[in-house]
Amino acid sequence: MDSNRILGTFKFSSTEHIRQFAQGLLFMNTLQYFGSIEKNPARSDPHEGASRIVQGRGALLQIRTAGKWEPVGTILGPVHQLSDTNLRANVFCMYALRTSAAHALVDMRAREFGEAFAVLIDHDEFMRRVKIAAVNCGHQLHYDLVEYVDETSYEGPMGLFKKGSGFSWQSEFRIALLPGTGEPYRLDVGDLSDIVVVGSTSELNKRLRVAHAPK
Repeated sequence: MDSNRILGTFKFSSTEHIRQFAQGLLFMNTLQYFGSIEKNPARSDPHEGASRIVQGRGALLQIRTAGKWEPVGTILGPVHQLSDTNLRANVFCMYALRTSAAHALVDMRAREFGEAFAVLIDHDEFMRRVKIAAVNCGHQLHYDLVEYVDETSYEGPMGLFKKGSGFSWQSEFRIALLPGTGEPYRLDVGDLSDIVVVGSTSELNKRLRVAHAPK
């Protein structure tokens, strides 16, 4: 069985934003925004938009001046190379309940994202509507599960769909518009009330169960 198979897709936010989502409004902030939030550690990731991680531990940072390389300091950890292109992308973030985590249902740290939830009961139909809306607004649509990597040992490309393993509990499914607007964007995908169920985040796991399929 594919441990990354999506069983359900959820959005957590304020009651007002969940109401707007059910009406079909996807509020898409930039990656730069998520990298600059300081008051909400669940949302803030200073390394959002990184294009690559290089393990620079022990390397010497130098600066060229007057035709000569001068030492600045010794690097103690990984180096994140940021990409202005990535930072401009508009993203919409959701929680994906994956097969590998189904036994525990939804990680309730998700309450940090808001007091209300919306769960899609037809993910494929949702994505069909998103694709149509993205084409109509003239943007390229990219979407995927986020892969989580150990930043203390991983070296290689990052991009829109890789984050540090410290955020793995968010189990993120990300929708991105490229090249992006560089500012908040509202994507209207049409009324979603026929394919979402909404409720209180604190009661979500009480309303979920894993039932055996009929034989």
